[in-house]
Parts: sequence; structure tokens; C-alpha cells
Amino acid sequence: MSFATHALSQQSGVSAEPSRKVLLVDQAKELRLYLTPLLRAVGCEVVSVDNLLGARVELSRLRPLMVVVDWRVLPADGSPGFAALRGHAQNGDVPILVVVGDHTPAELLEACVQGGAEDCMLGPVRLAELQARIDVLRERTPASPVRPLERRTPRTVLLVGEAPGAPGGLGADLEACGHHLLYAPTAEKAVARAAEYGEPIHLLLTRAPVTSAEEMMRVERLRTEARLGRVPTVVVADGDVTEVPMLGQVWLSARTLAPRHLLARINGQLQRNLAALLVDERVPFVCPVEYREVGTFSWSSCYSNALSPGALFVRTLVPARPGAALELRIHLPTTREVLEGPGLVSWSNPYTSRRTATYPLGMGIQFLGMSPRRLMQLRELIRGSSLM
Repeated sequence: MSFATHALSQQSGVSAEPSRKVLLVDQAKELRLYLTPLLRAVGCEVVSVDNLLGARVELSRLRPLMVVVDWRVLPADGSPGFAALRGHAQNGDVPILVVVGDHTPAELLEACVQGGAEDCMLGPVRLAELQARIDVLRERTPASPVRPLERRTPRTVLLVGEAPGAPGGLGADLEACGHHLLYAPTAEKAVARAAEYGEPIHLLLTRAPVTSAEEMMRVERLRTEARLGRVPTVVVADGDVTEVPMLGQVWLSARTLAPRHLLARINGQLQRNLAALLVDERVPFVCPVEYREVGTFSWSSCYSNALSPGALFVRTLVPARPGAALELRIHLPTTREVLEGPGLVSWSNPYTSRRTATYPLGMGIQFLGMSPRRLMQLRELIRGSSLM
């Protein structure tokens, strides 16, 4: 199950009151010695087990708020350590948080990402970090006093004619840019999805086999029935686009436009400049990351899942707000070096238990003012990752 599509299931007979229990998986018992008092301090009950199989047994007995895992219980052979948890029929979607250290092997960090862990914290765990995650999961997070920049808030795209996770699909690339995707295989399903979503849709994106007056009218009927008449509309045709369409539709050709140019045109319709977040230039890259907003004192930790020449992509339950200026510490597990530099949050998707759209959890951070030496190091890291 992809981390982008996890949702807390609404199960019959389960109380609407969020659980106070946290499942702690810690074989060495070192983590529970200092983490148990912290969890109790933020109002949680702790259930401790020694391994992931024991955690799966507990998931059959209770639905915890989250599962906190010491990295040392993960299998060293590189096999997906969280399969036992994610495969649970009822509670396989409970958020997983891994506590790691500076010396955690890169292979185990990568296994955490591949296994679908939503978050990680760099030990020793700070109380403020723990409290922030508990508040999010119990839906007690207060509204931000600083209004996020509108041009950086997530955009919702209704994509008609493509399934989620389609190889080489537009949806996967748009999700990688931080957008929220509503998928509909047919026009009829698209009308139902738009009504079900109930929130503003920023772009109607549909696939068409050919450019024709009949296809234009079909798209126009969809806009009318879904009440999207004023929403920008892009139609991607498999063949050549030989004429300028009317009716407020923008037609693009998947045959004549390269994927990156096609994506850039779509992002242009969404009024997003995502040149630093190019999908085709990023590589998988997993390492612990610390960040704090400029002007504040408390640091937060999480972990990255991808890197590009101009940006870092991190996974966390508690991302910074869109448009926030950050200070970064990027911990390199292979060299034990820490890269420091400024960044700007280009997109941010906080955790929510009521998802109707699919999107990546965490945030995209654009590098700002990085020194030439640091940029050279990043390029070497990207080159090394792409050759692996």
C-alpha cells in the first residue's frame, strides 16, 4: 500500500474518539526507557513489544494511534520489515514512525521508505516533536497563525481516463509535484468524484485519443455536469493537436511534447513554478533530515525519500507550512557528514485521516542560497545515487 494513499479506515463499532495507545516496538528496550515517560507526558498509553511479529499480534487486539519502531528491530538483510504490519487486514494503515540514529545504515533507512513508514525521528527524541505528531494524529493541531502563501498551497486535479499508479502516467508525475489527484476512469465517475470531494478543484485534466469536435463537446458536457465550467481544463491527446480548440479548453499532444514539457505546461495552468522540483531529474535518496523555520528555535526531524539538483523531498506527519523559509541539516548516512543550508517549502501535505485524494505525504523543499561547494556535493550524491 502506497504511503500516498494510506487512510485511517472508518470501522464499524470503533469509537470516534482517537486512541490513546501507542504501540512501541523495541527489542533492546533502550528506546522504551526514555520514550515511555515522554509518551505518558503527552497523554498516551504505551503498549510495548519486542519485534514486528509481536506488533502484528497487538494490531489484532487494538488499533493504536501510531506504531513507534526502533530501527534496530528491522531485518538487516534488506527485506521489507514492515510487511507484517502493512499486511494486517484491519489496522495495516496505522501510521508508522521509526526512531533512527546518526549511525543507522542507509540500507535500513531505504527499507523504511519502501515499507511505507510515514515518518521518522532522529534520536534522542525531543518532547516537542513527539507532541506535534500526537496532536496531528488526534486532530488537535491548532490553526496556523500565519496564513500560508496561496500560490504555494496544494492544488487539486481531477484526472479523467487514467488509473492511480499507472506506469508513466500523468497522475504519478503530478503527485510527485505535490498536487492532490482525484482519479476517475470515466466521465460519469468524474462527476461523482467531484460531488463527493466537495472542495474546490483547481484543474480538470482529461485524456483523449484524438482531437475532434466530438471530443471537445464530450469534455464540455463533463464540465457542465460536474459544475466545473469555470475550472481551467487541459485535454491531453494521444495524437497530434492540429487545431486551436474553443470552449476554454487547452489541448496538448502527448505525441509531440516530451513528458517534462507536458508536465511544465500543466503546472503552468495551475500557476505553479516547479522548475526546481522536476520529476525526471530526481533520484531516490534516503537520509535523516532536520529542519526549523527561520526565526524559531526548535528543530524537527524527518527523513528524505528523493533528491534533485534544486530540491529535497521529505516524508513526515508534520511538515512545515507552504512558503516557509527553513534552515536545513541533511545527515548523510554514508559519510556521517551534515550538510547545512537554507530552503523554502514549495509544497506541503500534512497528514489527515480523511483522504479522498491521493498525494505524497510530507513536503518539497527548494534549496535557496546553497554554496557552490554544497551544490557540488549534492550533484555528486545525485550522480552516485543514479548509478546505483
